[in-house]
Parts: sequence; structure tokens; C-alpha cells
Amino acid sequence: MPVRLTGPTALAWGLRVARDPLIATRQMLAACGPFVILSKGVPFTGRTRAVLLGVPLVFTAGAKFNTAVLTEPEVWRGVSVLPGGPKDSAAARMVWGLPRLTGERHAHYRKLIGVPLRRGNVDALSTRIAKLTDDEVATWPVGAAIDLWDFIRRLMQRLSVEFLFGGDSEESRAIAELSGAMMVHKWGPVAQALPLNLPITPYGKIVRAAEDLERRILQWAAAKRGQPNERDLASIIVNSPGPDGKPADDATIVAHISSLFALSSEGSQSALWWTLILLAQHPRAAAILRDELRGRLGETSPALEKAGELSYLDAVVKESMRILPPVPLQIRVAQCDTTIAGTTLPERTRIMLNTFLTNRMPDLYAEADTFRPERWSTIEPNPFEYPVFSAGPHLCSGYWFGSAVVKIALAAILARFRLELAPSTRIDYRTQPTLRPRQRVDVLLRPADSGAQSAISLTGNIRDLVAVAP
Repeated sequence: MPVRLTGPTALAWGLRVARDPLIATRQMLAACGPFVILSKGVPFTGRTRAVLLGVPLVFTAGAKFNTAVLTEPEVWRGVSVLPGGPKDSAAARMVWGLPRLTGERHAHYRKLIGVPLRRGNVDALSTRIAKLTDDEVATWPVGAAIDLWDFIRRLMQRLSVEFLFGGDSEESRAIAELSGAMMVHKWGPVAQALPLNLPITPYGKIVRAAEDLERRILQWAAAKRGQPNERDLASIIVNSPGPDGKPADDATIVAHISSLFALSSEGSQSALWWTLILLAQHPRAAAILRDELRGRLGETSPALEKAGELSYLDAVVKESMRILPPVPLQIRVAQCDTTIAGTTLPERTRIMLNTFLTNRMPDLYAEADTFRPERWSTIEPNPFEYPVFSAGPHLCSGYWFGSAVVKIALAAILARFRLELAPSTRIDYRTQPTLRPRQRVDVLLRPADSGAQSAISLTGNIRDLVAVAP
């Protein structure tokens, strides 16, 4: 049975979740169990009540709840990664990308974009992905301190636009930047709390930025019309009829391309950044990985395209995404009255599926707060037990591409560099909706063979999520 919280208690928990959803939901699980319903946070009716926990807000953790929700996408619709906006605005049109579609439309577009994302097609690109990655990483300044997040962001954007959107160009990069920025700003606390459409408000700025993004997408897409390319997601959307047999209209093109751009690099960017930070704090795991890279890929000119074959590298990436998942929370909205675990929930109920906590369930993950890649030699969780790429009919279509580029990029970086953090480096995280650093984190790039690595003590709220080395 769920624990139901109402009134001031529900409101207090809701505010704690808004401030820090990972720590708050972890404390909620410890206090109340894996199934909690917040409702009736304020004692009056109207729109304010609906915002302040009038409609139930459900928190769950564990494979049981993931299975119940993710296998019924018609009942539990996903929320858009991009912001909505006023009726008939560009921002409103962008919310109807693949994550929100269900039924025939979802199946149709998932099948279309799934072709270039299949394992065989991604594997066929591995040599080109490795070459581009190595060329980009070779430009990083050895011996210098860099903003690691910014360098990884540029690398992942370049890989995304080159191999998923028909080639790198100034316009495609601009669209990638705008789409990613809109996704981040949507999940910012001010835009969420004050959706006021004014030129000076964060929400108003999002609405106006969406108009610019829509214009850029339509101009860029127009050049692809009549030029089908089975390796270009944008060309596929532009040149393929919808499930009704009619050509894609502007609204369909904008919705799919904006969401595909927003999703294509953000998750892999987060995964790679946190993996490097975790390895910098765990010298033993880093040393084992370096030995595997040298032994299997070679020292002088690493065969990076073979990175996907390395077992310890695979374990390191899986363990990093387990302990610090790129998208730690998934939100779904009930499209009708329904039930979960025998509990009736009304239409419009929002449910938060907690990947962060599911990945730490002690019955499967011993010493769950500890970064221990070796565990993957003895466990094989199913997607509902390890929902890093979601699960069910809406399992992430790009999971194989994302995994491949993270592994190749990680191998390329470690083949050239040893990353050194300054003593007492502060790392705070935020969830928007990917897990990302709150502030700039500088990392010194040393040559890979410049001596043994030692762990550096970290400060910041990252210490609340992982048992980092002292």
C-alpha cells in the first residue's frame, strides 16, 4: 500500500523535491517506502491548487513500478523534454516529438528513425566515429586546465550532428545548441515555478527562443526535402510520410527535429563527464581500465573503433550510469483513471519513476553507493531494474549509438590524458533533466604516461550521491 501525504506535510515534501529531487526522494524512500502519494498540499481550489499538489504527485522506485508504468505508454504518457508555450506558439508545437507520442504515431516514427540507430548500422560507423573523436580530442591542450563540461559538450555535439543529422555544419550546430539550451531552461526552477510569458521572464525568453529555433529548423530542413538520406534523422522525418500517408507538415518536422537534437547528445555528454570524474576519484579502477586499453587497443595508435569490445570499459560505463544516471528521473502523466499496484489514481496524476534509486536497490546492487565496475561480471539486470535508457515500448532508440560514442570517447581521452582535479574541487550537481554539474569544473590535462594517479578530495553535494574517495 502507498503512503499518502496531504496538507502541509505534502507541501513540505514537494518543496524539498523541487530544491533537490535526488536527495529528497532518497529521504522519502527511507522514511515512507518506495510508493508515496502527495496530494492536497494547500486547502483551496483552482489552478493554484492543481500546481501545488492538487493533482496527485506519485513517487516510486523499483522494477515493479517501472514495469507497471513503462509497459503502458497509452495510459502513462511521457512529458516533453522541451518546454510548452502559449497555444499555437512555436514552443507549444515542439512538445509533440517522439517522447510524447503513443500508439500508431509513435510506432511509425520510432520505426523510421530506428533504422540508422540499429546496432549493425552504428557498428558500421565505428571507424569513422573513432577517427573524428580522436581528431577532436587531439586538439585538447595538454598541460592546460580546461572546463571539462564545455569540451565534452562540443565533442558530443559534433559526433551527433555528423553521424545522426547528415554532417557537421554551422546551422546544425546552432540548432543543436538552441535545442539543448531550451531543454535545460525548461527544467530550471524559475521557469517551472513562474510560467509567465513576458520578455524579461525565463519562461518568456524560452517562448521567444523557440520562435528562432523553429525558423532555423524549417530553413535547414527545406534543403533536405527531396534528398532522402537513410543515415540522416532529419532527412528521414522530412522525406517520409506520416502514418496517414500524408507528407510531414511543418509542425511535425519542428517537433521531431527539435526533440531529436535535444536528446541526441545531452545524455551521452552527462554519462561521459561523470565517468571521467568518477575515474579521477578511483585510481585503482582507472589503472585497470588503462591497462585494458593499452593491452587491447595498442599504445601508439589506439584502435579506438574496437572500444566496444572491451569488457572492463563496458563495466566502467555501466557502473557510472548506474550510480549517476544521465537522466535520473522519468515523469509520466496518467491519460485516464488507472491503478498502480492495486491503488486507484485519477487522470492527470503525475508519477515520477526514480532511476537514481532503482539503480541502488540493495537486493541487486550491493554497496550501492560505491563505484565498483567489477559488479558487472556477476549481474545482468533487465531494463526495468536498470532503466538508464528507460524500458518497454519507449526504450531509448539511440541507446546503442549513445553507448558507442561514450566508450570510444572515453578510450580516446584516456589514451592521451590523465585528468587531474585541483585539491578540494567543489562539484555540485543539478537535474535539468540530465544530471549535470552546477558550476564550472576545471580539470588539468596531463600526458597519459605522466605518473600514477591519486585521488583528490572533493567537496560539494556530489558527496551525498556517491561514496567518493576521501
